[in-house]
Amino acid sequence: MNSKRFVDSGQATVEFALTLPFLFLFSLCVVQVGSVANDQLVLNHAAQTAARAISLADVTLESAQQVALNSVQSEINLREVKIEVDLDQDAANVKLLYDRTVKVPVIGKLIGDLSLRASATTPRELTNAEN
Repeated sequence: MNSKRFVDSGQATVEFALTLPFLFLFSLCVVQVGSVANDQLVLNHAAQTAARAISLADVTLESAQQVALNSVQSEINLREVKIEVDLDQDAANVKLLYDRTVKVPVIGKLIGDLSLRASATTPRELTNAEN
């Protein structure tokens, strides 16, 4: 009976060693998904803030782009965010585009780069409204 106990003594260690790389890869996936989700939330917030800043200002399309750029840069620290502003009499629309590189060694090869997008539209509140 003692000899059978020694035969099975390393089975759990071998199973753990076989599953450890998959557990590690899964934990890296969870961290990467959380990081991308955080970037998307930040991008959405920046788009809303920029649209709100433009809607409150009495600006032209050229200066609206600068207002959006300043607003986005003060809200987030993501680099190389592309900003598109559409401005008409009734609404200010801001679209943000951010190309996110996945830098986790194994997952980055599987997923590749991601394009995150956010947009927000806010009604304009002009102070010199004509009656």
